[in-house]
Amino acid sequence: MEIEIFSILIWVLSIICLIEILAYVSISYTNKKFQWLIMQKDENPKLSKEGLEKFFEHGYDSELGWIRKPNTTHEEKGKEGITKWTINDYGGRNNLEFEKINSKISTYGDSFTFCRQVNDDGTWQHWISKLQNTNVKNFGVGNYGLDQTLLRLKREFPNNKTEIVIIGVVPDTISRIVSIWKHYYEYGNTFGFKPRFILKNEILELLKNPIDDKTKFINYRDYINEIKKNDFFYKKKFLKEKLYFPYSLSLFKNMKRNFSLIFWIFLTQIYKKIGKDTTKIEWKPMQIIMQINLKWRIELYENKKIVDLFRKIIEEFVSYSKRNNFKPMFVFLPQKDDILFIRKHKHFYEEFVNDISKIENLVVVDIAKNLIPEENLDELYSDQNDYGGHYSELGNKKIANLLDQKLRNIV
Repeated sequence: MEIEIFSILIWVLSIICLIEILAYVSISYTNKKFQWLIMQKDENPKLSKEGLEKFFEHGYDSELGWIRKPNTTHEEKGKEGITKWTINDYGGRNNLEFEKINSKISTYGDSFTFCRQVNDDGTWQHWISKLQNTNVKNFGVGNYGLDQTLLRLKREFPNNKTEIVIIGVVPDTISRIVSIWKHYYEYGNTFGFKPRFILKNEILELLKNPIDDKTKFINYRDYINEIKKNDFFYKKKFLKEKLYFPYSLSLFKNMKRNFSLIFWIFLTQIYKKIGKDTTKIEWKPMQIIMQINLKWRIELYENKKIVDLFRKIIEEFVSYSKRNNFKPMFVFLPQKDDILFIRKHKHFYEEFVNDISKIENLVVVDIAKNLIPEENLDELYSDQNDYGGHYSELGNKKIANLLDQKLRNIV
């Protein structure tokens, strides 16, 4: 009898070990192929020295975290083929034939202001330049939050004064203003350390970039406790999605997310092995992540503390405009999945738009209102999926026409 019980116990333990090994192998393999399925090792990952060298050369900024370096170029692919952007000698995007004429408008923001995935003559700034006969300067930087945008404005404006300043950001900027290390929200973005603002007694206080020197990257773990403390997503998102031993059990924490990612990654790799077309399925894992991120920003617009912080940063933009005698405009540049959600459900940041529209001297434009009824929405974005990538040249032209109407009322 004892031998039978012992045999059963061994059999059960063997099955448990086999399941655990299978879970670990599946997770590890998926983790190598797709950085969004995170493990214990990803909490304080080793930073690539080769990657850091490239980052230092092309993007690192001690104050803002990263930036486009003057006199650099880059190519990338969109549905319209290979596109190329160039940065001029003062760190803005090249505006071609308008570079040598007077500037009365400057723009700051993220990649939707920088206008990724189009050539230099396909940005909404270039189209406005044609409509307004002025050089619309473009200081947009990919993945910037409104906090970095404001700091960039304060750095650049003294040497690049204009009558009007436009800040253009995606609605997802609400997630970026509560982040210190992008890796805790966008897993794998390990070089993305940044400053952020916090509110103390209703007053903005700047938390400087914790990795404000190149030498700190190698020893970033020395600052990790402070980073974790000040990053909203470390506890709220990263820890909740991290997989750990026993892996077979931790998979069930976010069961639908985890099993779906593993399934689509494995299926994609199988398709590649047998030479089958992966076009229809290779987007699936990222689609899952984008849906989760969309859900996050919807929730953040319902978080009073974060909304208050967002508003305070905008108020500081307006205060800075008064001190420096320019007219401020704030523009929401929604991603495609924002528009698709709004169409089916509700305009999740409309209440915030209505609130900041009450700020004196601030012109607020929400591009979503013009895109919601658009029949040919796909043509306005650069990628053929629900996320959509950035605006296409046609999309930027439409935005330029919309902003031109607003600008003529305030010039």
